Amino acid sequence: ISGDTPFGVPTKPTGSKKNTFELFEKKRSKDYIALYYIEKIVRKKAYVKRSAITKNAAAIDSYKVFIPEASGSGSDPIVLGIPEYAPPPSICSQSYLYASFTDESAAKNFIAYLKTKFFRVLVSACKISQHTSNKVYRFVPVQDFTSASDIDWSVSIPEIDQQLYAKYNLSAEEINFIETAIKPMD
Repeated sequence: ISGDTPFGVPTKPTGSKKNTFELFEKKRSKDYIALYYIEKIVRKKAYVKRSAITKNAAAIDSYKVFIPEASGSGSDPIVLGIPEYAPPPSICSQSYLYASFTDESAAKNFIAYLKTKFFRVLVSACKISQHTSNKVYRFVPVQDFTSASDIDWSVSIPEIDQQLYAKYNLSAEEINFIETAIKPMD
């Protein structure tokens, strides 16, 4: 999971006094890339010149999952904001953190993992406010998101949870805690 302000684009790309970006409603040429951002709690997508991005520019052409940097209260039963799949070329503002992948399938499998109660209960152990810096993911085990994985990512989220509970030998008491403390994510 990336750090804060992953591509150097502030939360308000056009309203920042420090670092302003010119946004375009439509892609003008191949030199423009999609920018995902949140404005007044509404998710938006615009385009920026590729040359304007210098931070983490190598990740522009990867498949990505954007995770809202702020969501909930730190003690709510959902834990994280709804993730967003972003095909290349794309970037995000400071409103998101991102995880990068070499193919679409792995990115979408990561979204399934992120939606599991297992993943989110481990994040909740570190999350103390609405902010979800990359440090809150430190207890979450890394998985294989390819077809060679020991987890079948093609099944429902509750079924993936059951696979994860078995993989990590969770007790009935631990499973019951997770199932009652964490709500499903749409």
